[in-house]
Amino acid sequence: MSSGIPTYYPEGWDRERLLNIAVTNDINSVTEDQWAAFREGLRADEGERGFEEFFDEMWRREKIAKGIKDPVSEPPFTELMRLREERIGSSARWDPWGFVVFKSPEIRDQAKWRACRERFDTILQDYTDQYREWPGADECLSRMKFRWIEDAGDADGSIKSIAKARAALELPPGLDHSLSLYITPASLDSILNSPLPSSAKRKWRKDIPFIVAVSGQAAEEPNAQDIEDDVAGAGWRGYFNVAVESLLDSFFSTIAGDSRSPFELGGHVSGEDVYCDHTRWGIHKAGVGYWDRRAR
Repeated sequence: MSSGIPTYYPEGWDRERLLNIAVTNDINSVTEDQWAAFREGLRADEGERGFEEFFDEMWRREKIAKGIKDPVSEPPFTELMRLREERIGSSARWDPWGFVVFKSPEIRDQAKWRACRERFDTILQDYTDQYREWPGADECLSRMKFRWIEDAGDADGSIKSIAKARAALELPPGLDHSLSLYITPASLDSILNSPLPSSAKRKWRKDIPFIVAVSGQAAEEPNAQDIEDDVAGAGWRGYFNVAVESLLDSFFSTIAGDSRSPFELGGHVSGEDVYCDHTRWGIHKAGVGYWDRRAR
């Protein structure tokens, strides 16, 4: 059309007018047939992502106009702390809580390392902003700490050496978990170059900032008898990539609460794939978005 408005739009309508249709209470001005034609045309023109984002934006504007607030669920990390204190008492309070993070000796560019540290904090804050309205979340997050180990002594950078370095540390209970974290050159690049969680839903992002989760089992020699007997977890590599945005969500509460073993969490994460959660689509295929994967 000469106006630049696609032909599948209802006559007399443009994008902004349609996005505000609920705000202006004009919803009955578009017939079911017109809506059907619009949906079909929009999906063909902008793809599944553009289609979903259009209606997400329409709903966002309607909620603002009507003063509707999305319900905020209790953050997994505050739920874990609360249940511990209810069960054990105030002595169970973790201060600090978080993870140990090792830096790979292969990372020598200090400017990039500083930028990585800053971006890491930005990603976590970007993701946890959704929980700020929950009572006690800010106080709980103020006790969250990451212990950064930039020089692991004799560790040569191999996964096994990092697992051994972790085993040698004495840590407070809130940081003493079955998994530690490790920033390799590949994870550093992902942290620096991947979009923030708030930029789009995870299924639309092909690149997810990740860090390597290292199990204490990675320091152990494989047991030949276990492998022969096909014991669950026998022979697995002992590490996997995990999304930075997931660290304070289901990942921490699962690891710190001992509800699943490291193998149960990451034993099926292969190659450069990234663990995000324990749902069906919770393993993000490296460089492949959700809809790309469904199309295969």
